[in-house]
Amino acid sequence: MLLKDFIYLIELPGKMFLPNINVYLINCEEPVLIDAGYGFQESTEKLLHEIKRITESRGLEKVVVTHAHPDHFAGAAVLKRELNVSVAAHKLAVPVLSDLKKLTINYYGFKDNVSSFIKLFLQGLCKAEPINVDIVLDENDEIKVGEYSLRVIHTPGHTPCHISLYLEEKEVLFSGDVVVGEGTTWIGLPCGDVAVYIDSLEKLLKMDLKLILPAHGPVIYNPKKRIKELIRRKLSREEEIVKLLQEKPRTVEELALALYNEQDRYRLLWLLNVVKAYLKDLERKGKIVYRWEEGRKIYSVK
Repeated sequence: MLLKDFIYLIELPGKMFLPNINVYLINCEEPVLIDAGYGFQESTEKLLHEIKRITESRGLEKVVVTHAHPDHFAGAAVLKRELNVSVAAHKLAVPVLSDLKKLTINYYGFKDNVSSFIKLFLQGLCKAEPINVDIVLDENDEIKVGEYSLRVIHTPGHTPCHISLYLEEKEVLFSGDVVVGEGTTWIGLPCGDVAVYIDSLEKLLKMDLKLILPAHGPVIYNPKKRIKELIRRKLSREEEIVKLLQEKPRTVEELALALYNEQDRYRLLWLLNVVKAYLKDLERKGKIVYRWEEGRKIYSVK
């Protein structure tokens, strides 16, 4: 779908509990793709078809990966094989994109069952494989897109390596997961940091933006309003946690159940890491403390 001038939105499918993802093709003299979706056949077949259709068989020059989560990078391996594209990513993404074990430990927090997580989730479900980065990016680097350029904006918090891409001449931001079109951005330990994430949002608030193109959810036509809303939602969740701890001390598990009422064991495991990220930020702010009691970590207000 043509969004603006030479920018095309390609919505790629997820499956099971994996969400759909928006990737963006900038169809200029040397076409550039932002993110690559999953590596399974339904996703990569649609992606290759759309690239061929939109570029009229001119192919693809490079794919820029916004961060090292498999819905964003897994399809890049297929693009490298099929179209011989170059892969660009932030310098902090390089070691985890090239080593799924490091990715599993550093970004998902697994210390045990690492090989099982790789086999079942990363390789089995997402069809991810290690990727060598050809173009290493850093803050304020520029990627040429025809007569314009994309400026790299380091926006960590969701992951340490997360970048957004700013098409300054059009005041358009490709936000990856730092600003999503609906819901909120997942921030969980070990790689997520609530305070760092809010700092990234505050950085984006200072920019001249007319349009945000997120990796998930609809296009954002009122950027500043949406960014402020996301900041408010993160801070209000912390306020909710403090209120729960004012009622009585609680464990992480008790807080997760009170906040989300999630009964699915798998989803609850992910939500525990989200609650831990909020608690880490509240500890730094000096609002809460914890103690150990019969082998359990109990949090309370300070």
